[in-house]
Amino acid sequence: MPSQDVSSQSETQESKILPELTNNIFPEDLAPQPTAQSKKSELTVFAAQDIIYKFFIHHINNSASEVVLQQFKKIFIELSPPANPKLIQALEKIIEFDSQLEFNNLFKRCCYILLNNWITQRKYQFARDLIKIISERTLSEPRPDNTLKILRVWLTNFVNSQDYEDLKLSVFKHGEYQPVKNNWTSRYQPYLLAAQYLDTKNTPEERQTARLLSQQLKDKYKFDLAMYTSRSQSASFKFKNYYNPTLLGDQALRLIKIILVNRGSLNYRSLANIFIKQIENITYKQFKESLMKYLCYYDDKFYTSDIYHQKLINSLDNFNSENDKETLNTSLQLRTCNYLIKSLTVENSGEPTALFLIFAAYLNPLTLAILILKIILISPYSQSYLELCLARLIAYYQDNSAAESQWLINFLEVCQIALTIYGENVQYNLVNMSDKNQEEQLFVDLNHWRVFSQHKQTPKERD
Repeated sequence: MPSQDVSSQSETQESKILPELTNNIFPEDLAPQPTAQSKKSELTVFAAQDIIYKFFIHHINNSASEVVLQQFKKIFIELSPPANPKLIQALEKIIEFDSQLEFNNLFKRCCYILLNNWITQRKYQFARDLIKIISERTLSEPRPDNTLKILRVWLTNFVNSQDYEDLKLSVFKHGEYQPVKNNWTSRYQPYLLAAQYLDTKNTPEERQTARLLSQQLKDKYKFDLAMYTSRSQSASFKFKNYYNPTLLGDQALRLIKIILVNRGSLNYRSLANIFIKQIENITYKQFKESLMKYLCYYDDKFYTSDIYHQKLINSLDNFNSENDKETLNTSLQLRTCNYLIKSLTVENSGEPTALFLIFAAYLNPLTLAILILKIILISPYSQSYLELCLARLIAYYQDNSAAESQWLINFLEVCQIALTIYGENVQYNLVNMSDKNQEEQLFVDLNHWRVFSQHKQTPKERD
């Protein structure tokens, strides 16, 4: 199974794609820390940046989008005086400072100020036009002055950087889930965007834009999957083509039924709710023991003698053992669930863990997806951490072809379905359309079952 080691990438580049893995939830937004040469120059440059920031913040809220886009082009691409000549003076001051880094910080933040607003308002064409203006910048001018030459070089460098790739990721293929022939990773934008908005080295605007777009993509996939399950079972759509947002073809519906089918009287959500009540006021060691029983319950692929099962138990038993006698608290629960997710997906180095390769590549990827689902159901805040881990796995195999990565794609598709049908604001139900009760059947014939989905109101929506 070919792979590429991403641990050899430079620290700066890696940090822009994949923030450091810890067992904590993502931290609060932090402003980027400036690189300074001298206090006096630092203040001058930051004051110049602030003038430009405030200009775009004001106009994005008070001017037509066409006007704002034109002003962006005048300031950053043409370096021609807009209505306020102080903007050009501010940009020239930054160029005089001779720091590509400070220019990138300014340019990128201004881009995300605009993108954040346009994506929120669903003005996607303006977002695409912004990227087009940058990519089609004029590289040659009749006798350009030295300042314009520097600007051209810096823009070219920016376009060739990871920052520009992240910018395009926030715009192109928005709302589209068609597989990309040249790069299969583009299909999993929500995970890649999670790596952007969890990275505290990115600007607040960049993180907010990535967060908004990631959520919109998830919502669209959720809607498309619900429509697919409805139409694929409807007689009126029997001879029509209906959009399947997965890559699993007709097997997607069967997979949904397998994940939803009740074992006895409990589904995975009910089992999670029971477990959450049972772990109140117990010690941390008791929690870890109960957690393994919870994860392995109803799983035919796991047995007490299973060597991989035992490896996971031993790993968890040694985790935070100094806290074993303490009463379980929210922090310990979150760190433990994140630790399990990391153990089942990716190492700190970015390489897939042995357990991940065993389950995703050689055993049944559904078994691993269900394990992860069970963790998320008892620790919802761990989902962001999971998405970061999946982004690391995608980055590790990103240079492999779709054919070489088919086993990984299968897992990602299965995992995405499992997490979606057990999402917070959606409810899927499996109804037996046969005359026989489930208990009377020796085995479950999925052909007799229908999937029904409905939007579930959150407390916030009910208020």
